[in-house]
Parts: sequence; C-alpha cells; structure tokens
Amino acid sequence: MSITEAERSRPAPGHSAGDELTQFIAAARAAKRNTLSEPEAKQVLQAHGIAVPTGRVVVEPEQAAAVVQEIAPPVVIKAVAHNLTHKTDAGGVIFPVYSAAEAEAACRTMRTQIRAAAPGVILQGFLIEAYRPAQPEWILALRMDPHFGAVIMFGLGGIYVDVLRQVSFRLAPLRRQDAEALLSEKPAMRILDGVRGRKPTDRAALVETILRLSDLAAHPAVARDVSDIEINPLVASEEGVLALDALIVLRPQEFS
Repeated sequence: MSITEAERSRPAPGHSAGDELTQFIAAARAAKRNTLSEPEAKQVLQAHGIAVPTGRVVVEPEQAAAVVQEIAPPVVIKAVAHNLTHKTDAGGVIFPVYSAAEAEAACRTMRTQIRAAAPGVILQGFLIEAYRPAQPEWILALRMDPHFGAVIMFGLGGIYVDVLRQVSFRLAPLRRQDAEALLSEKPAMRILDGVRGRKPTDRAALVETILRLSDLAAHPAVARDVSDIEINPLVASEEGVLALDALIVLRPQEFS
C-alpha cells in the first residue's frame, strides 16, 4: 500500500468534525433516515484529522472516466446509498478497476446488480477512490453503549470481526496510554509489530487515529444523536493509517 501525502491525516482548514456532523445529522433527520452515507461519514472523519483515500462521488456512470484519470488507477468503486450499509452483499463494491472505460462499465454493472439484489435501495451515485488494499484489515469503532456510555473498539476487522473476536474495548475518552494498551491486548495484534517480512505498523499514527475518534465522543452531536461510528476496514501499515470504509449510525428515531 502506498499512502500519498494528500491522504495523510490532518484536519481540514476552517472546518471541524462536529460542524460537518451536525449538518449531516440535520439533513438525515429531515430525510427521515438513521444513517449517513459513506462519503458523509468520511467527510466527518477527515475533518477531524482521520485519513481517508482520495476520492470523489459521481452521479452517472459516464462521469466516472474523468475521475479515474484525475485520481489515477487502480481505483475502487462503491455504491452511494443511505439505506445500503452492506454494499458488498448487494454487488455495491467493485475493485480493482484499471481504466476509465472499465470504471464506466463497472458503474453500470453495479447499478444493475443493486436493482436486482436490493430493489428498495435508492442509488444516489458512485464513490470512486484510490485503491488501497488492506492486509490484514482492522476495525476501529466508537459505540455509544446504553449502560457504559462511549466505548472505543479496536481489533482484527473485515468479515472476521464476529468470527475470530480479536477485538478489545476501552471506555472513552482515552488517554494516550489507554490507546497504546489497546494495541497489545489480543494475540492478533502482534501483527502490528511486523510478521513474515512485513514492516511494523506506524504505531504513532495508529494511536493518534484512535485518540481522534475517541475525542469525537465528547462532541454534543455525537452524545445526543450518534449510536455508532465504525471504520471497517481500517488499513494500518508502516506508511500510516487510512479509513477505507466508514459508517455513522444515528440513534433510532421514530418518523411520522
């Protein structure tokens, strides 16, 4: 994986994650939905200094070619839909895509697949991002537990979260020593030190990412309206950390 300078984590000038989140929550409530789209969730994270891959959203397949040329292939293409949280299951993720023509075809294929697999989903567009494969995949999440309050979870992610259960938890807000301890609790986390020729993960960048997510727990909009902020997968390597996928779920609200 090669993380570009543009993708390295830093807060967006003149913005805060709380400002972004407040606006997106208001729009979601007005539209009677309880989730933010992946681009919205990533915009919140990026505003708080959590790195995400370079990407853009297009509405129509024929717009994909220009974005691919701008980003430079390979890219990954994902469906953008507020009510599609498991995109892979519905054919809403295609990668790697190596050319502009391939990208346009992939968008058309994705639209057909989603119509067949999830006819109730309203497709808003396509997120085209630089392809940044993660091996292994990690998960980092902020859960608002009804009994314990804000909880940070970190561990082995991807499709293995519930199967292998190599995840650890800490009550937020975390201190730096809490975040560092979180990276040493489960056997799978030894991978971060480098195994079978892999270079050790940039632990300082990973700790900083965990702390930035933990800090979001203190924002009034999170405490009031958010149920979960999940980054899965998170890629962590010697070059840094990237949130490859992100989901923000709001507290359930009855809509009339």
